[in-house]
Amino acid sequence: MLEPELVASGLRGLLADPRIVCTLVVGLVALALWASGIVGNKLHLPGPHITWPFLGDAVELGITSDLSRLMFSRFKKYGNVFRLSMLGHTAFVVSDEVALRGVLSDDGAIATIPFRAFSDLMGEYGTQSVKEIHGPWRKLILAAVSGRGLAELLPGVAGVMARHVAGWAKAGRVELFRAAHGMGLDLSTDVIANVHFESLDRDWFKQQMRTFTAGMWGLPVRLPGSDYSAALAAKERLIAALMPEMRQAHAAMLRRWEAAGRSGAALAGALLDEQERQREAARQAAAAGGQHKAPPPDLSIKEAMLTAYFIGGHTALRDAPMTILNAVVAAADTTRFSLFTFWAMVAQSPRVQDAIFAEQQQVVAAHGPELTPAALAAMPYLEAAFKEAMRLLPSGGGAVRHLTKELRAGNVTLPAGEWVWYHPHLMHCIDPVLWDGDTSVDVPAHMDWRNNLEGAYRPERWLSEETRPKYYYTFGSGMHLCAGVQLVYMEVKLVMAMLVRRFRLRLPVPDMLTRCTRVFPFMQPVPGTDHVELLPREQPLPVPGLDL
Repeated sequence: MLEPELVASGLRGLLADPRIVCTLVVGLVALALWASGIVGNKLHLPGPHITWPFLGDAVELGITSDLSRLMFSRFKKYGNVFRLSMLGHTAFVVSDEVALRGVLSDDGAIATIPFRAFSDLMGEYGTQSVKEIHGPWRKLILAAVSGRGLAELLPGVAGVMARHVAGWAKAGRVELFRAAHGMGLDLSTDVIANVHFESLDRDWFKQQMRTFTAGMWGLPVRLPGSDYSAALAAKERLIAALMPEMRQAHAAMLRRWEAAGRSGAALAGALLDEQERQREAARQAAAAGGQHKAPPPDLSIKEAMLTAYFIGGHTALRDAPMTILNAVVAAADTTRFSLFTFWAMVAQSPRVQDAIFAEQQQVVAAHGPELTPAALAAMPYLEAAFKEAMRLLPSGGGAVRHLTKELRAGNVTLPAGEWVWYHPHLMHCIDPVLWDGDTSVDVPAHMDWRNNLEGAYRPERWLSEETRPKYYYTFGSGMHLCAGVQLVYMEVKLVMAMLVRRFRLRLPVPDMLTRCTRVFPFMQPVPGTDHVELLPREQPLPVPGLDL
């Protein structure tokens, strides 16, 4: 065995030779440039030109744990366009609103998620990147989660939430991150994606989904015991278990696909017409039998996904289970990340809680205790509180576009083939309504919730046209604005109304959010720090369906 002193002596000897030192430095620089993907004519584009191999800007982000600070510092140094490397992928962050207009409307750019681990697990089915698929898919999704479809989902969503809230109330507290994940998974599986099981064990399915999603937002390193490897294995188990469950739905969609002449537009139109006929039949049956509620719509997110897969040519039975996995992940992740940051932000602000409770008193007085669509529509402050939380702590990391033609942003021209990233943290930092143009600070005051919570977290901004933020990119923009955003608003209003009507929320670790060790692509707390105490109100408001 080598003695430590001998090893140290040998290293000192090597480093004393300037030729060896020079070779090491050149090698490290070359490795960093290679890892950053900066070759050829990319060197003239805004930097930084050198970053950590493989880890990229995750190193700096890990040190600051503040995504807004990282983005704003790069903006101050490089301007409206700069290079960013995350999760093994390099893209150019663009915050020029004029330049982004075409990008967000799919003019010269393709919507995609380029992170390797995500694409390996979710597959590449073109629902976002191919217009012939995206159009019919979006039309069907909107039918399922907006308007009448949204109203028909309300009872099921409220039922799942009431069950969860009742469990938290009995314990007297809730672990935010775990609770948000559990609620999101139950909502996506049982209600939103309309997943039915005949032979599958539901607990097994949800546990496999937890393993599947755990490997989605990390480096695609296939090592034994890694989250990525476990997720790939869970994916195969889920596909094998779901194929028998999807056989009938797949065969029915295949018949519809052939009947529509293999036309995406015709297939989507036929599905919407069929849904309307079923709703009309349900209304007539309800009128004849004296019933007042129609059954939930047969058209669901999973059927919209299956339609999109067929339009894209993915008609094999093995592809069909991925419609469930995609639908559940999309709904569950949006719900859990949004709920976690919103709950945490409200729990930190007694002022905001009091304002929400006062609004709930008015809602109960005007609409009764039921959480109906009309009652939810009468909660502007609660919706503003959610939007303000999402402005400060966006639940997603923005969106990436792959350029199909060059993009001019100020005095920078990005060539076709590059990746453009519009990032909500930076866009919200430089909001022209809220930002005074001061670049001497680390984070603009309206985003600095870490040091000035009461000044930064002001839901009142959204209640006046003069103070309403101009930029709100948390749920995307343009052609790819999250189709389920109204569903998310309904979910957060329901659960926060249930909680605030009966409890005050208190964080035993008030700075829990500032302690988060992971902030990209979502906030993740240090274990044991995210408990919220539920303190019963002296004069609570009623919540029908909540068994306490």
